[in-house]
Amino acid sequence: MTDIQTNFFNDLLTMEELLSLLKGQYSKHTIYRWTQKEGMPYLKLKGKLWFSKNAIAVWFQEGVE
Repeated sequence: MTDIQTNFFNDLLTMEELLSLLKGQYSKHTIYRWTQKEGMPYLKLKGKLWFSKNAIAVWFQEGVE
């Protein structure tokens, strides 16, 4: 695996990791709603949602401003 591929996969979070990062302030339902209606960035691989730490940080910053 190249450094680019390793960095890409190291940047990805599962739903559970994202919820943990957000310190349990939000539910899975809220995250799903944000992906569908609020434009939260995600990838869907083999039926599972994955979230880029960097893309999520930017998305939250843009939403706050």
